[in-house]
Amino acid sequence: MERETSTEDTTLYTCNSLEDAKSLLESALLMGQSPALIVLDHSSSPKEVNLEFSTLIHKSIPESWILEIIPDSMPIPKEKDTEGLFWIRRPLSEEEWGKTLEYVLEKSCSPQWAESNELWK
Repeated sequence: MERETSTEDTTLYTCNSLEDAKSLLESALLMGQSPALIVLDHSSSPKEVNLEFSTLIHKSIPESWILEIIPDSMPIPKEKDTEGLFWIRRPLSEEEWGKTLEYVLEKSCSPQWAESNELWK
């Protein structure tokens, strides 16, 4: 993010609970400020409420990048409406994380214009 040359706000918020995350997102959206990037770090055994929250924000904020860090044991859905969504398996390598951030912050304007198959070329 330090290499980002955009004039966009690069403020970073961290949340320790879903309630905090919902409140922060609600405040931003009410002010008309969709976040550019949302990172969801799922625990080693994601709870249903976390997965429901993930689905909700994917459907509600299509203009925001949403990256989900998932445990190796979690299956990735193979539905057709998951194109453009990004899941990164734990353990996460620095190289993989850097490549992902470079793509979403610099190479692709928005998730709607993304070509997820180009990420790993």
